[in-house]
Amino acid sequence: MLHHHVATRDDLDSLTTQGDLPHVFRPLGRDAPRLDLHGVLTPELAIWNVTSATGFESVPEHVPDVYTIRVPLSCSLVSRTPGKDYETPAGSAIILPAVELLATRFAPGARVLACAVRTQDLVSRSETLECEGAPLVRFQPTVRLDGLPLKALVHTIGQIGDHMGTAAENLAAPLLLDLLLNQILSVWPRRQPQTPDGTARAASRGIDYVEAHLAEPLTVGHVAAAAGVSVRTLQSAFRAHTGRTPLGYILERRLECVHAELMANDGRLAVSQIAYRWGFLHMGEFSRRYRERYGCLPSQTSRRAP
Repeated sequence: MLHHHVATRDDLDSLTTQGDLPHVFRPLGRDAPRLDLHGVLTPELAIWNVTSATGFESVPEHVPDVYTIRVPLSCSLVSRTPGKDYETPAGSAIILPAVELLATRFAPGARVLACAVRTQDLVSRSETLECEGAPLVRFQPTVRLDGLPLKALVHTIGQIGDHMGTAAENLAAPLLLDLLLNQILSVWPRRQPQTPDGTARAASRGIDYVEAHLAEPLTVGHVAAAAGVSVRTLQSAFRAHTGRTPLGYILERRLECVHAELMANDGRLAVSQIAYRWGFLHMGEFSRRYRERYGCLPSQTSRRAP
């Protein structure tokens, strides 16, 4: 069970260090945020409620492979991703893969109902409902809660949250999770599938984002968000248009940057310093990749550089 009350800096520090939440909480101003968080957290499902008079920002610290749904019951929140900021006012809801989420800003006076389900469970349920091997649907990130089906989904999230942790929950939990997954996949609007031209645009946007942020921390989720597609679609687009996965493309480009620096190094910096700068932390693996690509050891390039 999750029960957290924050009113002082000590409370905030305690919440950050307890380790049962994958987020760090930050105040919007100088004073500690005032917030209450309660709910349930299991390996398969998490449902929680947040209220805050002052507002705050939450930043993922370690990112599980889940989809999160957030429903502002009052005020609004802003979800920041590499490609776009999504503002979600009361009367709306947002769904995002956790890997795409950089930070969430909760406005003062916010009351938010939230849940997280594992990506693997959504994939499995999608295959059951549609066909084996069906790709995970690409959800429209934000929706207005205008129709009964979406309102029913929000009601289901709230009801499951109220019953989780009770004596009856152990027996009912699998059925409740099935119900929730079915509703998400059935009622949440989907993005249009990528056409071949759309796949080319996704690859181009992903490549542009990688090139602009090559010297910064990157994840495949961030690149997919910047390209406006799912991770699976990004993987397919990169394979089709570069012959490599997004991760393979990033590593290849960084290897080229290391090579260029070694050629101009003239022995001033150690090979390891240059490799670390471009994200290669394991020197044995780095040397293997470098030799496969350039036919020599990185130290040989550095020595023979003019």
